[in-house]
Amino acid sequence: MNRRHVLGGLAGALGAMATLSAAGRTIEAGFPKPSSRYRRIATEEAFATPPQLDGFRDIGKFLAQGADLSFTQILLGDSDYARDMTPRLLDIGAGRVAQMDADGVDMQVLSLTSPGVQLFSPDTAVAIARESNDILADAIRKHPGRFAGLAAIAPHDARRSVTEMDRAINRLGLNGFIVNSHTNGEYLDEEKFWPILEAAEALDRPIYIHPRSLPETSLAPFRPYGLAGASWGYAVETGTHGMRLLFSGVFDRFPNLKIILGHMGEGIPYWVYRFDHMYATAKRNWGTGSLKEAPSFYLKRNMLITTSGMFSEPVLRYCLEVLGADNILWAADYPYQDNREAAAFLDAARIPEADKVKIYSGNAERVFHIKT
Repeated sequence: MNRRHVLGGLAGALGAMATLSAAGRTIEAGFPKPSSRYRRIATEEAFATPPQLDGFRDIGKFLAQGADLSFTQILLGDSDYARDMTPRLLDIGAGRVAQMDADGVDMQVLSLTSPGVQLFSPDTAVAIARESNDILADAIRKHPGRFAGLAAIAPHDARRSVTEMDRAINRLGLNGFIVNSHTNGEYLDEEKFWPILEAAEALDRPIYIHPRSLPETSLAPFRPYGLAGASWGYAVETGTHGMRLLFSGVFDRFPNLKIILGHMGEGIPYWVYRFDHMYATAKRNWGTGSLKEAPSFYLKRNMLITTSGMFSEPVLRYCLEVLGADNILWAADYPYQDNREAAAFLDAARIPEADKVKIYSGNAERVFHIKT
């Protein structure tokens, strides 16, 4: 066991916790209950299942490094953080609905908390994903109109993932898919994962790419100062995943595929001018690149972003200018962030009312096929 890696992984997890704990303090500061003026559908809202947590407990017995693993062990621990957070993750029943009512949230689109099932072996991941999807579908049936859901899949077994995707949509009535970014350091643009992209396009449901820690081989520069988690490393890793998809040509192959990125696009919208310019320069001077369109074309056609954990009006206004209101969804990132803060931010934003309606609910209804 490499003690430096163990401590580094813990530091990364604690960095993520520091960000999330800050959200806890804002709850104490007190945001007023939002008005009932808007229908609010929150689109990146985490839950956990007993099979998933049991899997984390088992894997923690023989793995001892990595920020993802360290965070899972914190959720299983006896800290004040775990005693607060883990029960809220497990509650996809009356308690969560009561909290939503108190916070002015009409519906949550639920997804299995990061790192989902992607730490596990393929067989274990497939089994836990299937059981967790059944639990999710049951919660949706018990609370009609309050929950929608993204199906967990095991990307490291693409064939069985496709089977589960079909079952999730056509039998369980779920609304899309959650992938916690890389799987063993591999990304969805790679050809081995194309069956998953093809299935999502055929089923007309989006894939939400949620952050997780960077691959272990890339973590060293992020370990100091708590940069491996939500404060920086998650966006670097997940933004890289999104950029690979934009530049790989998968959206030429799957033109109707929809990908969702949280946290205002994981930084990608900020780089639109530069990556378009550099792509065109390289193509003109060296003949590199085979995309049919500029990368930003696919960003606007094939990707949507959410406001999860990024409650900043200047960032929102910039993203509206770059992407348009049809490509932005509201999210809180519950229970890691405060529902009321998420709503207060958008309620107060100086943007057109029609855009607020799209962001709060209209876009989610369209993309996730949520009935009004």
